[in-house]
Amino acid sequence: MTEGQNLTEKGKIKNLNQKIKETIVDHPTVKKGISKLFPIFAAALFFVQCESPHYYQELRSTGGNWDKSTPLDYEFEISDTAALYDFYLLSRNNNQYPYSNLYLITEFSNPAGDKFNDTLQYFLSFPDGEWIGNGNSLKELFLLYRENISFKDTGNYKLKVWQGMREDRLAGIEDLSLIVDKKAKDGKTK
Repeated sequence: MTEGQNLTEKGKIKNLNQKIKETIVDHPTVKKGISKLFPIFAAALFFVQCESPHYYQELRSTGGNWDKSTPLDYEFEISDTAALYDFYLLSRNNNQYPYSNLYLITEFSNPAGDKFNDTLQYFLSFPDGEWIGNGNSLKELFLLYRENISFKDTGNYKLKVWQGMREDRLAGIEDLSLIVDKKAKDGKTK
């Protein structure tokens, strides 16, 4: 989410909060019972106003069967060329995933249209077969993609990710998220 979109979202939330106050909270009937409902309103507003701590985060679902010819597409804007960026993939697999590792093929495109391809391998389980990651029937695992990346140009960047396993339809990978964290040049997360 860009800073402009973030400000727009905050403005919408502020307007929504004001409308709630005018139509519900200030109503005479509701004022009597507001002390009982206040914790519910406070919790709702807290969850509405929570933001992702990441510069960019987008989830793409595979539907549990990832077709080899179907890439997962991500597009994000870089507006600060003075910062460094860390890229992660968040993989979520179920217990039907038949392998201990995952091969991914990536195509990274800059605003000029230059493309950079890479083949990645990540391990999703320990040698004894125990899944790595958090969760029970659905395992979540953060995978480092790139670290301390700087960009010379502002604009829209794209990442395409294909599964690179031997199967045409890969069962067990539920979804894959791209997460981008922005850091200052000194390495501290913004």
